[in-house]
Amino acid sequence: MVLKYSGFHIWEADDWQPDDLTDFGFWMDFYVGGANGNDAFTVLVCSPSWFARERGSEATSGRNVIFMPRFDRNDLDAFLKARCAGESGKSVETTMLKIDGIGEWEYRYRS
Repeated sequence: MVLKYSGFHIWEADDWQPDDLTDFGFWMDFYVGGANGNDAFTVLVCSPSWFARERGSEATSGRNVIFMPRFDRNDLDAFLKARCAGESGKSVETTMLKIDGIGEWEYRYRS
């Protein structure tokens, strides 16, 4: 089952952009689906400097975090499109679980 990446939404606002393109952190959802609609994946997108300042003293796995050295909406969109395009599985659920980790799948608890 191959699913399609359908874009993203930054929680702040769709047209949000950080004041400093090299030091930022924000939450967003991106969407993947097919003929029956889309599922949301939640992810923290941040620069390495922001992460070190805000979360650097904590041990973490890096799961559901996308690091960008410089904020660029087009680069973020291309990254997600490329990562999601290569994923497929025997069912919708197995495909979504492969994408889970890039972002947290809204229905992960079902699996």
